[in-house]
Amino acid sequence: MGRLFCLFAVFFVGLAPLWAQTCGPDGHCAVASGFYRTHVPSGWDGRAPLPSLIHFHGYRENAGEMMARADLLAFAEHNGILLVFPQGEGDTWSHPGSPAKSRDEFAFVDQVVADLSRRWPLDRSRFLVSGFSQGAAMVWNLACYRGATFSGFLAISGTFWRPQPESCPSGAQSLIQIHGVSDKTVPLEGRPIRGGAFHQGDVFRAMAMMRAANACPASASRGHREGALACERMEGCASGKQLEFCLHPGGHDFDPSWLDFAWRTLFPLKSAE
Repeated sequence: MGRLFCLFAVFFVGLAPLWAQTCGPDGHCAVASGFYRTHVPSGWDGRAPLPSLIHFHGYRENAGEMMARADLLAFAEHNGILLVFPQGEGDTWSHPGSPAKSRDEFAFVDQVVADLSRRWPLDRSRFLVSGFSQGAAMVWNLACYRGATFSGFLAISGTFWRPQPESCPSGAQSLIQIHGVSDKTVPLEGRPIRGGAFHQGDVFRAMAMMRAANACPASASRGHREGALACERMEGCASGKQLEFCLHPGGHDFDPSWLDFAWRTLFPLKSAE
């Protein structure tokens, strides 16, 4: 009888959701090249496709610190979002131009997305990538080389590192850039790192490239304010995508309310449901 019970127990554990077994707010979700952490919205019914946000932490931050932020979890709960925090190897990212060369970040992100798709039903029409500082460099590179995987991008206080691409294989993308005009860590025009061996990219150049990719008329834009943000929204883009450039008077800052702003901007109809 005891042996039969054990067999049944093993069977039913095998039927449990994958995220319940190995993945959650207190554990790592392992993939071949690393791991990520997740927060599943408490109101999810276990069946409906989940809108999702993958957020890349900044230099010397980590996924655990992101998971501990009540403001980020509150944003996810309010919007019913699956929140995903990939972990940078050594708390940094090995994107093109980075001093770090720890792993192939594109392969890592491919693994994370494949694992997410295996564990949860994803709403691919609401699949946002965001990142702060060096994490924003990840955002720009994913928009450029993995654009078809996601439906929107938010880069905060960062962009490509040199050499910046002249064009992107992924073409036009919906993207919002937020940056502080007084940012000394990652200035808008970038700065040299480690005696000039590495160099942060130029935000204006990156935005000009994306504007061209989206075929947005040079003179067609609309200014508006979103709290402390002064934003320029490109209009008349032949791509039909959304492109926006927002500046604030501060420095190297991250405000969780900007996630909500980007979510409402990029997914307006479904955000209002």
